[in-house]
Amino acid sequence: MKDIYKEIALQAGGSHYPEVGGELLGKFADLLVKEVIKTVESTPKHCAYTSYDLNTVDCTLAKVVETVKDKFQV
Repeated sequence: MKDIYKEIALQAGGSHYPEVGGELLGKFADLLVKEVIKTVESTPKHCAYTSYDLNTVDCTLAKVVETVKDKFQV
């Protein structure tokens, strides 16, 4: 299981023994992060008034997705 998942599980009051439920918890966390990425990628862009604004929104969302993937190694 990824170290970040262990840290988050401990913060949530999870087991102090990462081996317990580790693989299942890791799979769950990966799926959860992937759903977050899908949600960010499908964020409505109707707030952009011009093509410049749309490019800025697209770039920002792409950076958010990239940062989440890097943070959680997904």
